[in-house]
Amino acid sequence: MSIVEAIPRNKPLVIFAIIAIIGVATVPSLAPHVFHGMHIVDLIMHQVGIVLASILTFLALNSYFMNKSKKMIVVSIAFALFACAELVQLLESQKHHVLDFWNSPTEWAHIMLFGMLVLFALTIFKRKQL
Repeated sequence: MSIVEAIPRNKPLVIFAIIAIIGVATVPSLAPHVFHGMHIVDLIMHQVGIVLASILTFLALNSYFMNKSKKMIVVSIAFALFACAELVQLLESQKHHVLDFWNSPTEWAHIMLFGMLVLFALTIFKRKQL
């Protein structure tokens, strides 16, 4: 069995590795913003978005390798783009401090995108019908 075939069989390890890598890469840049009020909530929301989108990318790729459905490649690319978009938003949010979190249209857009990603994750992670 090759390494590529063995990785999808060990999903918890891969998901833990994704969380650890993204955490190690992004937490140090969040540390200076801990005492900036609601600004840290925005940054953590983007960090969690990167983690969820990366996990969903992995699961879509895993599904492709198991079922050979070309649609799963498109879905994995979509989730990878979502993760990249969250990373860009995280880097931009670190430059501009959020002064009025609840009255900013940009923050409402971030919340809605994050909600959309959480709903995608819930439907994929949940085994029973909603």
